Amino acid sequence: MILMEEHLPGKTLEHSFACGGLSGVSKGLLNSGRVLVVEDEDSLAEILEFNLQRNGFQVLIAKDGLEACRLIGREKPDLILLDIMLPLLNGWEICRMIRSHHDRLIGTTPIIMLSALSSENDKLKGYDLGADLYLPKPYTVKEVILQTRRLIERKREQKQLNAQLAAIRKWTELQDNWQQALFHELRNQLTVISGMADHLNDSGSLPADHTGQFIEQISTSSHYLGSLAENYLLIRQVEDSVGQLQPETFLLSNLLKELEALFKPLAEQKSCELSFQCTVTETINLHPVGLKIVLASLLENALKYSLLDGHVLLSAATVDERLCLRISDDGPGIPPADRERIFEKFYRGSKQADRTAGSGLGLYMARTLARAMDGSLTLEQAEGDGCCFSLSFPAADKGS
Repeated sequence: MILMEEHLPGKTLEHSFACGGLSGVSKGLLNSGRVLVVEDEDSLAEILEFNLQRNGFQVLIAKDGLEACRLIGREKPDLILLDIMLPLLNGWEICRMIRSHHDRLIGTTPIIMLSALSSENDKLKGYDLGADLYLPKPYTVKEVILQTRRLIERKREQKQLNAQLAAIRKWTELQDNWQQALFHELRNQLTVISGMADHLNDSGSLPADHTGQFIEQISTSSHYLGSLAENYLLIRQVEDSVGQLQPETFLLSNLLKELEALFKPLAEQKSCELSFQCTVTETINLHPVGLKIVLASLLENALKYSLLDGHVLLSAATVDERLCLRISDDGPGIPPADRERIFEKFYRGSKQADRTAGSGLGLYMARTLARAMDGSLTLEQAEGDGCCFSLSFPAADKGS
């Protein structure tokens, strides 16, 4: 027998609906969780359904073991009230199947066993199979409701905790990747600086005409390290705040002159022709450092993969009230399978990963910063060999 205190269906249930809602539940709210009642006795199932509903739970009913399995797989309830002596498939088997389910959401569903089997061995068997609670009959409906709410809240808290832990693990993994990439670049550049400094220090073995070249290489590597730190801080600022970069008004032509001076020595080393074409004469309203990093990343990428005696072109124009910049080269191009993945953090093209040095951050930083300036960065389909990256931003500020 189940002990109840004013929890019987009948006129009370009819009165509850007539008054515009279920007794004890805020109007329109049945959000305490979804409970599957597995019970083959109609009267007991009805009593549990009524009392659960009046306490804010959504209720599903299964009257045999097979129907329970179908509902569990389809509806994924928040908790199961499980009788043991059932037709077709008993509660022991249902509990065992739930706990061994491949879907973790189903496999961790809280289970309260409600049974006339009240021996200590039966209770131990229920817990051994994975039941969260074993309530032998007679039980009070109040206890069932309290325990149902407690277990559902515990499951929700655990789910939130798991999500937080997953986010922390992902964040930690990204931190590790950032550090590995940065230390890799720092080590490479410091090796160059150290080697050049040693040669300069050993004046007896260094031809005089090489002194200027070595000094220039040390200066270039030093500036690169400073730029790397600046780029890192800016990209982390964008990632952490998930915000926009504050725009400033400036002349695009001045920024392009800085980039031309910066990359001209690298182009000359590869006997590569580096061209800049700009028809934008108005001031533009973007984040200047952010735009410089984007264009520098694209130019560095183009020169890195360009062929000897190749050609890299940066063009800028206003098209359909948008500022459009294109960086094209005549290098080996990018396979179709890599054309979207190249913008992923730390990803390097399948054909280039073992051939050229790099961190896999350049294009990721470029797209991230472009989006932070309300722009877009895409890889266009180039004619013949080579690549063509397209940048698009809000139109130039003609009022300035």
